[in-house]
Amino acid sequence: MNTGLEEIIKNHKDLLHFVFHKDDAMFSENDPPAGIYCIEAGSVKILKEESPGEHRIMHLATEGEILGLHSVVNNHAYTNSAVAITETRASFISTGDFMTLVNSSNTYKLLVMKSLCSRIDSMEDHIVRISEKMSDERFADTLLMLVDKYGINKSKELNVRLTIDELASYTCTSKSYMKKIVTEFSHRGLITFTGGSIKILNLPNIRSTADMSTDSTAN
Repeated sequence: MNTGLEEIIKNHKDLLHFVFHKDDAMFSENDPPAGIYCIEAGSVKILKEESPGEHRIMHLATEGEILGLHSVVNNHAYTNSAVAITETRASFISTGDFMTLVNSSNTYKLLVMKSLCSRIDSMEDHIVRISEKMSDERFADTLLMLVDKYGINKSKELNVRLTIDELASYTCTSKSYMKKIVTEFSHRGLITFTGGSIKILNLPNIRSTADMSTDSTAN
């Protein structure tokens, strides 16, 4: 959801620009909030530590999304980590500069509130989906989200590469069962999966799989 805050950030005179390579951390959980990032291009996974060395993917971010906003506005440590999935370009504005900018206009304050509400809505929607659906339905639902967010190229491949571990983490599925689901989807002719590259072969049937719980409830 584009709230308009992204454009205001992009036009800030003291904006910095960074390039993050795959697996580079933009910021880490429990770090002091240095500022916020606005993704210009690329893909980023938002991680929450569940136990030492174990993280859960809470959100997959892409172009136009703002990261670190909640922590900067509330003046507390980052509550999650942001790690680049692909080479990612991002604009950065420091905490002090951003708060000075926001406090200069009630309109800017409203845009910040809308951005925070949008992220909360997205997180809640993801939690509801993974709690109400079976593992194969969650995977199908995730594929639809990835198609909508990142798009597919002329070869029908998603414009983002995700490992089995990342797919398992995002869908709250074990790695071994995620492998089983990917194999099943491949045998059904829905996708092919090669080294993190996912080719979408039958979008209508993927959509039907994602909606099975809804259809069952309706009947």
